[in-house]
Amino acid sequence: MKNKKFFSILGLSAVFMLMGIMPLQSASEGGTHHCGTTAESENAIKAEFFMKGPLTKDKPMPTELKLISKQDNKPLLPSEIKETHTKLIHLLIFDQTLTNYQHIHPTPTNKPGIYQFEWTPKEASQYKVWVDLTPLCTNQQEYIMADLGDLSKTPQKVDKTLNSTYSVGGRIDKIYFSLSFDSQELMNGKAAMGKILVKDSQGHPFTQLEPVMGAFAHIVAINEDFKTIAHVHPMGVEPSKDSDRGGPKLDFHFEPNKPGFWKIWVQVKAYGKELFIPFGVNVK
Repeated sequence: MKNKKFFSILGLSAVFMLMGIMPLQSASEGGTHHCGTTAESENAIKAEFFMKGPLTKDKPMPTELKLISKQDNKPLLPSEIKETHTKLIHLLIFDQTLTNYQHIHPTPTNKPGIYQFEWTPKEASQYKVWVDLTPLCTNQQEYIMADLGDLSKTPQKVDKTLNSTYSVGGRIDKIYFSLSFDSQELMNGKAAMGKILVKDSQGHPFTQLEPVMGAFAHIVAINEDFKTIAHVHPMGVEPSKDSDRGGPKLDFHFEPNKPGFWKIWVQVKAYGKELFIPFGVNVK
């Protein structure tokens, strides 16, 4: 998407759409759509989650997602969902400390409108999920936020660690990531150009990022309020086939509309493994 489009959500903080940034909304509130409808318009789809047992830390939890069309109260079938970034449904899952992020894709079952997936809570914390899909009946990308479970006895505090560098891997396959912006300070409501540089274990530019869901990176940022979120893809040419490789620089736009701490997760793939790289920044 080349043009800036701005949105707001009543009663719930929202991040504006810019170069792929998408707004998300509560399942109980009016929706905001990709192509410019306002908060008065409701999402066309309703989402419900059903877990197969008690939620337990570090234990995989089989879960079902039920999708229903609000117009006729009928199940939403796979054939009625548009594929976006190689998947029908994207789930963005966070815990309240913002230290655990999972990007999961439910798969259809033999029951109409029922999709299954498995996720693992890594923290004794509250979890929320954002459902990202595009029903063909409207061809409008929708985001629905819902509670996914709570393992905490008391509200958890956000881990506000600030960092602009991160590394993963061993001595031979180590990869270094660094984040910077074109302005010294990130300001509420002001657009900034972000840049992620990737280097190998020898400090050389890393150009072997592999495609992940039709892009060389998926960047998701979430505010300390646990409600405001942004989903961004790097600028430039996207991979057209699995053999394409990217790096060492990933440019993206970021326009926060909420001050405070932001956790920025960068999802990439290298050496055949998907990696989740965390950064922490402040917005004034």
